Amino acid sequence: MRRLALVVCVLLVPQAAWAWPTWLNFGIQPKATTPRDQPPRLDFGDKAKAGDCALTFDDGPGPHTGALLDVLAGRHIKATFFVLGQHARRYPDLIRRMVADGHEVENHSWDHPDMRKLDEAARKKEIEDTLAELRSLGAAPRYFRPPYGAYDPALLELAHKDGLELVLWSRDSEDWKYHTISAIEGNILPAGQGAQGIFLFHDIHDSTITAMGGVLDELGARGCRFVTVGEFREKNPAAESRKQGQVPAVPPIPLVAFQ
Repeated sequence: MRRLALVVCVLLVPQAAWAWPTWLNFGIQPKATTPRDQPPRLDFGDKAKAGDCALTFDDGPGPHTGALLDVLAGRHIKATFFVLGQHARRYPDLIRRMVADGHEVENHSWDHPDMRKLDEAARKKEIEDTLAELRSLGAAPRYFRPPYGAYDPALLELAHKDGLELVLWSRDSEDWKYHTISAIEGNILPAGQGAQGIFLFHDIHDSTITAMGGVLDELGARGCRFVTVGEFREKNPAAESRKQGQVPAVPPIPLVAFQ
């Protein structure tokens, strides 16, 4: 009778007024949360600890990506590649090599549209077709970088539903516009600022690969510890102050079409 009374009392307590007692779990552990269980987040990488440097490469893979992978392998550096689905389909062996070499392979859409200009169905197709392609090649994407860095709150939520968090950048090499080592270094290492953050490059430009050795030397000399985006996120908080859809200016980044 006492046991029955206890059960009745528990059931009558308003749900908002109590938390399920741990002694009533009967040894059952609570289910671990997944990214979908958490609020959507957006990371610019601008709250990094000194020395944490995540190298990211967009828009590939392409004809020059293999040479970049050689450079990274020679220095035992792991990077993060935000790839296009259409290019992954054209260069599947490069995606497989990225995975085998320990790099992170992430989602950058199928064919590089301004996602803000698409309806929900088209946005969903861009993300999910790329997810399917990358997973078929052995990758396990966790992040989405919208083309041009252009997003809105609805895109943030849509990616979140697919288990992806948006990741942008804090240091832009502008290597699509400037092609020399000195220019790229000047963009990613502005005077008076330390060497840390999420660095944006593009592996579709041969000039970027040519400059990369010198750039990596300079980053290393400035104290960079090279990490993947996943490792970076584990060590550094996301830029929560800007997660609610502050849309950056969209630069006219040209997409190279491979013939």
